[in-house]
Amino acid sequence: MVDKKKLVIGGLFLSGLASAAQLNISIQPYFTYLSYSGSDVKKNGWATTLFGSLSVDKTHVFEAAWGYTHLNYKNNLPNWNQNDYTIAYTNYMLFPWYGKVGFHYIATDNTDISDSAKIYFADFGYIKKYRWNGGLFISYSDYRNGIAATEGQAHGGFYHWFDYYTGLYFHGDARWIHVSDVDKVGFTKKNYLSAGAGVTYFTSRYSVDLSGWIGERLFDVDNGGFVVYNLTEKYRGGLKLHGTYYFSKKIWVGAQLGYDWYKEVENNKSNNVGVFAITANIGYSF
Repeated sequence: MVDKKKLVIGGLFLSGLASAAQLNISIQPYFTYLSYSGSDVKKNGWATTLFGSLSVDKTHVFEAAWGYTHLNYKNNLPNWNQNDYTIAYTNYMLFPWYGKVGFHYIATDNTDISDSAKIYFADFGYIKKYRWNGGLFISYSDYRNGIAATEGQAHGGFYHWFDYYTGLYFHGDARWIHVSDVDKVGFTKKNYLSAGAGVTYFTSRYSVDLSGWIGERLFDVDNGGFVVYNLTEKYRGGLKLHGTYYFSKKIWVGAQLGYDWYKEVENNKSNNVGVFAITANIGYSF
């Protein structure tokens, strides 16, 4: 026979745990349009991403994302379709120190390099709240067929405040990428270096960020492990303008304009290609 008293006590205990824990859940859908100039292969494309996060007591943060990319190719070549799956966990128990680990999986019907890829990443750093922060991001990308990429990224930033709600955030990073068996993808160099910088102007209602980078990147892992460049494109630089408007603490919208340029190797010749991207997103927290 079921002990009703135990059931009541158990229910009160579980509800107490739920109310004691401070939970925050946010969901953000993204949509991106891509346009290529100077490419002998690519014409345009689009991508969509659904991102979600769960924060428990601002100490344990779980993140997950699913993305789908479609690229339209020229000369009757088959179009590119790809799915991306990413999970990550960040721990702030030793705050101001933090640690993050994650996994990114790519699946596609096309075989530019491999029909799948596994990317393992981690980020460790220190946060001096409202003053400065710094960290080291590392990743390992396994594309099978003997091709792999290892990346190390030192990143950081600092704040300059005008008043309690308004200020500037200056940020930058330096990246090193090592690619094994790079000759299989049409290049000879194994090591690639780049540096980026940007500044964000923020208020309680909106923020605007302008950033750029220059150097060389091949098989780059970006956006904290949630974006992976897995095609045979050696990027040489980029510019981004990003803005976010907060209707309240629970809902916001964002838009981003980006322009990147890379070297395309096709049919034993090289082209300098520009790619223009426009992204829109909406976020909701509850």
